Amino acid sequence: MHIETYIICYFLYLMNENTNTKKINILIVFYTRYGNTARMADEISIGATEIPETNVTIKRIADDVPMDVISKNLEWTKIVKDLDEKYPPVPIDDLVNELPQYDSIIFGSPTRFGNMASQMKTLWDRTSSLWLNGSLIGKVGGVFTSASSVHGGQESTAISMMFPMLHHGMIIVGVPYSIPELTETGSPYSPSRIVGPKADRPFEDKDIKVARGFGKRIAEITYKLVAGKDDKVHIKVS
Repeated sequence: MHIETYIICYFLYLMNENTNTKKINILIVFYTRYGNTARMADEISIGATEIPETNVTIKRIADDVPMDVISKNLEWTKIVKDLDEKYPPVPIDDLVNELPQYDSIIFGSPTRFGNMASQMKTLWDRTSSLWLNGSLIGKVGGVFTSASSVHGGQESTAISMMFPMLHHGMIIVGVPYSIPELTETGSPYSPSRIVGPKADRPFEDKDIKVARGFGKRIAEITYKLVAGKDDKVHIKVS
């Protein structure tokens, strides 16, 4: 083979390898009232995009608090305005229709009496058609949350968000203790943080590291599953 032919074949091989590179699509869908869950979504996204060929989309569930109530508090009004500019609220029915388009879905909600917020629960309650069609089976998933106090229900909230994910056949990913800061914030179930009674406690470096480490782990696992989903696995049931 002439050297010129060899070089051409080699470049064609490289082009083919690049073309076959798998890309993964991750959705982070969250509800927030004062912006803490939104900030966590940002940090998780940064961690996820450390993995090459990862596209992250962040969407916010619309709040149901009337603006005439919000406008009575100037600080709250500013928070909502900033949120609307960065993450325009998306109607729940639109979000439900979009969920199957992604390889991985991460759900975020503040704690409400040890459970997910009603807005997040409403999202799940409208996924019956997805369940009937098995649309989320095999999707990678994870959760994140926050609460005002140390024992404010972060772990039970994280687990409550996992219940519908299990019913949908999703593959749930938590936070490993290989992230050293997990002994100081969050839990093995999810990134979580204490936001204080007025929801104004600033983010600490440990919170950021756990959130980003979680996002990166989700992306790593999703990539492995997506890249290998063309492999044929034959399971014999006797």
